[in-house]
Amino acid sequence: MHELSLRQMLDYAMLAYSNTPTSPDFEQLEFENCDNGVQYFIGENEGTLIISFRGTDSLKDWLTDLHFWKKTIPYGGKNTKIRIHSGFLKAYLDSCVCEKIKEHVTPQIKNIYITGHSFGAALALICAIDLQNDFPEKAYEVAVFGCPRVGNKAFAKAYNKRIIKTIRIQNGNDLVTKVPPAIFGFCHAGIKVQIGFPRILGLFSIRRHCYRSYYGRLWKARRI
Repeated sequence: MHELSLRQMLDYAMLAYSNTPTSPDFEQLEFENCDNGVQYFIGENEGTLIISFRGTDSLKDWLTDLHFWKKTIPYGGKNTKIRIHSGFLKAYLDSCVCEKIKEHVTPQIKNIYITGHSFGAALALICAIDLQNDFPEKAYEVAVFGCPRVGNKAFAKAYNKRIIKTIRIQNGNDLVTKVPPAIFGFCHAGIKVQIGFPRILGLFSIRRHCYRSYYGRLWKARRI
């Protein structure tokens, strides 16, 4: 499979919102609807994995999003300064998510692309750093849309060092990209790409967070 564009990554992020995702791009495609509310699909083709997480669309997801306290990420030493959003981490570590995904990372897999929107974007970042820790020989690329802050500055620094090719798309004044608040010690990871209206300090919009808004704005950005 050739290198993916941001539009293709967004297509896969949107595809995760379907309960029966199908695509001619994959030789194999599996969709998981876990008991803890996490939903994602894994597509495989020619030594490449695509992992796409669905965003917030249920009460369980919203409850997860509201867990603002922090917890040590599961890689690194016991004395690490890295802290991560407790709700996001707990959601990812469920066996239906973490363990099942790793079953697909076989020796034949060379490239892993990970994407997601909203809550799914946060899970995508955690998944990327976890897989890179366990399978450092693979090549990783990540594109996330409307991503909340996932961890503290130490997490962002460690993430950016390990997963260099990470693009974080932000649409205008998308409110979700500003939570959890920086005042709680949270910091964004990845390279930000702004689309839509210019960011205006102090203004926030939930409408700009809708995945349909991301889709429309990204298609208007001809250069991407």
